[in-house]
Amino acid sequence: MSLAAADSPADTTIDQPPARNLAAPHLFLWVVLPYAIYMGFTTNGGASYLLRQVGMPAEEVANAIALLGIPSSFYFLWSPLADIWMPRRFWHLAATCGSAASLAVGSVLLYRHVHAAVWLYFFGMAFCMLISSAYGGLISAMIEPGSRTRTAAWAQASNLGGGAVGPGLILFLALHWPVMAWATAAAFLMVLPGLSVLGLKEPPHRQSPSFVQHWRAVGRELRLTCLTPKNAFGLILLLAPPGAGALIGLLPAIATDYGVSGASVVWINGIGGGLLMAVGCLAGMWVPVKLDRRIAYALAGALNAVPAFFLALATPTPTVYMVGTVTYLFTIGFTSSVCMGLVLDVVGAVGHSGSLRYSILMSCSYVPIAYMSWIEGRAAHYWGFRSFPAAEAVSSLADLPLILLWLWWRRSSRRVAA
Repeated sequence: MSLAAADSPADTTIDQPPARNLAAPHLFLWVVLPYAIYMGFTTNGGASYLLRQVGMPAEEVANAIALLGIPSSFYFLWSPLADIWMPRRFWHLAATCGSAASLAVGSVLLYRHVHAAVWLYFFGMAFCMLISSAYGGLISAMIEPGSRTRTAAWAQASNLGGGAVGPGLILFLALHWPVMAWATAAAFLMVLPGLSVLGLKEPPHRQSPSFVQHWRAVGRELRLTCLTPKNAFGLILLLAPPGAGALIGLLPAIATDYGVSGASVVWINGIGGGLLMAVGCLAGMWVPVKLDRRIAYALAGALNAVPAFFLALATPTPTVYMVGTVTYLFTIGFTSSVCMGLVLDVVGAVGHSGSLRYSILMSCSYVPIAYMSWIEGRAAHYWGFRSFPAAEAVSSLADLPLILLWLWWRRSSRRVAA
């Protein structure tokens, strides 16, 4: 059942996904970049390094980074803003400017009032997550279903590759330039690619006669998105572990067990790793258009088991670590593109709440990262460092029996209907 089927016949054409692309998929490489830069700088190492440089104790740095992670778990609460009042591209630009200003002012305050700087980074993260909601709605409104995985490949390449290179450049400038210069440069580094959103000719928002009717329509769309059998199964897959990529954050912790030097760890788990994941994301464009997104996601997740089993079972040497890590970063980049393609497939037509539904589903896809990090940590506690990749490898295969069960159920349903 589509969103259009829930409305009156006069609304049918409004709630269908676009029949053709209203923007080139590669443009979203630039549209996503402001989000990637801010997220990468604040949560993936740049901010934590500078907080330590200005004298914040390590335990306080950990608390600060945990604080900065809160908006990414709850941003669906304000993501409906991107569906109302003004075009999503204007929400995107406003949120980009808000997060860029927070980054610039917070960075200046970093050397004078470090706690105020952390709170400015926090508010900037709230703006940053609205960027995500806006571009998710834009893709739903402007990209036809057959091109969404290709668009997701460009978007995730920006997210993972740009999220490594951009923050790396900001940190380099922070270590070599005066604070006013590098803080201003960081803001421009976000705003300039964000201006690309003004070139998108987004379809007009769907208007409801009243506020109450708007939220009734939103509630109906949420039910149709999450409770139809096909979409409910997609939601289950997003909550399952194969696409989590929890091992990314744990690989540096076991590098010494493989005899890998610190310089190699910094490169492979920093800018080099980000570029490898970006290449993996772009490989997502090879997924056949006619292959069901649920099956594609399960198969992509299973690919992660190959390097994880290799790391778990091979003799722990530097070569094993480098080969396993490089392959894993590529496969997890590929999986992230297919994951976003699945999210966009479940969202379907943009309707009244495309940005909200995209945000909720992407939040669901982050859940496995948390519980798999905990599971892998407990496994390592009892069985040693090899349990990190071993637990990742086994969990990467979890979607395959689910897919077989779903295919059996779908075939049985068709037989009954016939």
